[in-house]
Amino acid sequence: MKGQFWRGSEIKRIRGLYSHIRRKLQEKKLLKKVKELSGKERRKVNQQLHIIANQIIEYAKQFPKPVIVMEDLKGIREDFRKSRKLNRRFHNLPFRKLQVIIEYKANLEGIEVRFLPKKEVKNTSKTCHRCGHVAQVKEREFMYPRCGLIYNRDLNACVNITYALMRGMGWRSREPREPADEEVGAKPTLNAGSSLLQ
Repeated sequence: MKGQFWRGSEIKRIRGLYSHIRRKLQEKKLLKKVKELSGKERRKVNQQLHIIANQIIEYAKQFPKPVIVMEDLKGIREDFRKSRKLNRRFHNLPFRKLQVIIEYKANLEGIEVRFLPKKEVKNTSKTCHRCGHVAQVKEREFMYPRCGLIYNRDLNACVNITYALMRGMGWRSREPREPADEEVGAKPTLNAGSSLLQ
């Protein structure tokens, strides 16, 4: 269960930079310049979204009969309530727009795209994909206390989303997982240069 991850840090950097420039221009009452900047920022962010989407499609194409599975993000922004700084960072990421681009490009390549409802993907990072135990996960890499599996929490969530899709398609039992043995799980080996869209 290796994973290829994509990072949204460049989008965050672009949004942060333009937010700072906008603030300075507004202080100087240069509202016309502020309006001009929004188009430039949007184009740069869209370029990054297309780069990520193209890489995801290329990754999916290496598998026979690939299916891209994404969470249905309806209401995601309404449900997110954190600190002011975290709220700003979270709401700056164009999740849904990326999904639309991925779906469009996948359709061009004949790759199936499925969206899972929120109830199907609840606690995916907290639930160990091996033993089913739900734990409080704070770090990116986490040891699930019941079975000792050490795993990246986002990769663990992806495995659980895959299981949810397979159950929905009748490919995997709906019965609870068997308790894992007492062995400590091995870390997943991530691809060189892999990163995470977050």
